[in-house]
Amino acid sequence: MSEPKDNAADTPLQSVLDQVETAMDGGESVDLKTVVESFGNRAFGPIMVLCGLCMMTPLGAIPGIPPAFGVIVIVFALQLLFRRNTPWMPNVLARVKIPSAKLTAVQNKVRPILAKIDGIISPRLEWAATGPAQVIVSLIAIILSLTFFPLGMVPFGVVAPAFIILLLGLGITARDGVIVLLAFGLSMGVFFGVVSLLL
Repeated sequence: MSEPKDNAADTPLQSVLDQVETAMDGGESVDLKTVVESFGNRAFGPIMVLCGLCMMTPLGAIPGIPPAFGVIVIVFALQLLFRRNTPWMPNVLARVKIPSAKLTAVQNKVRPILAKIDGIISPRLEWAATGPAQVIVSLIAIILSLTFFPLGMVPFGVVAPAFIILLLGLGITARDGVIVLLAFGLSMGVFFGVVSLLL
């Protein structure tokens, strides 16, 4: 078996889970504000990964959770859009509690899959994942997060937009422009699908 990579940018998905475990600190539940703040100044990409990942699991079917995660993505995407260096979190998100048992169960199921995905991710086409390209990433993430509010009323209705948000966060975390460009393409399909559903 290969040795684990030390650089979080080399294993962005697994590093997100590792950081969440640290934030849990053995308690029965953890609030979203604590999880988000645990990532520090490099939180923008990992938080998008975490929110997208959580919404693709049974956590996304818990009433009230999809809108809460949508707010988190919007808050961070706006800060990324305006190039804020230090992430800011609203205190209201401290009221949203996630049961540690559910988080642990989710982590145990998805970690082997994430390890395989991490193995094929690397810095590529960095111009599409850094600098001005992050403006587009931010705007798409905001629009997709807004769909969490209507789609959150349908069990697992947020899976498609959540997957794209995960890809966007993964791309900017790992500086993988290929992943970001893939997310751009998939987002067009989701936009047309949501519009058709609402009309």
